[in-house]
Amino acid sequence: MKEKSKYKISYRALEPDDISQLYLWENDLEISQVSLSKVPFSKYVLGQYISQAHLTIQQTGQFRFMLLDEDKHPLGCVDLFDYDAIHRRAAIGILIDPNFRSHGYASEAIKLMKDYSFDQLGLQQLYCTVGAQNISSIKLFTSGGFLQIGLKKDWIFKNGGFDDVIDFQCINPYN
Repeated sequence: MKEKSKYKISYRALEPDDISQLYLWENDLEISQVSLSKVPFSKYVLGQYISQAHLTIQQTGQFRFMLLDEDKHPLGCVDLFDYDAIHRRAAIGILIDPNFRSHGYASEAIKLMKDYSFDQLGLQQLYCTVGAQNISSIKLFTSGGFLQIGLKKDWIFKNGGFDDVIDFQCINPYN
């Protein structure tokens, strides 16, 4: 008998069929308002990225997981990036499709990635940087066990002015 997962969501590697969905998410103006990256992505570039999805995080320094609901429908993605094997850490970023927000999926994604990062990859810590105006992400990471470790003043230029960013960190509790 198959054991029931403790999570409502699951994750998988990127597939070639994901290109259209990724293209929409990566170029969505609402999403880019809270993202620290402002570069639009072409389908060609995303196709090149997906073609490398079979490589490990140790080979590329990053890995993107597609997040799926219970019916295996894509609802977002999570990135582990800036992977550092020596210091056993990686950055984390989460994107939930606007149609699937406020259902607890991002919180579940953090739990899943903490389990994966600490148990499977043997990482010592995960970290992230969040715009100081992004209250929902600040609440998300704080409730997910991340501690605020710093504030960078006037770090990003946005909408004609500079905004602060907050650094968060989650140490592996089992090390």
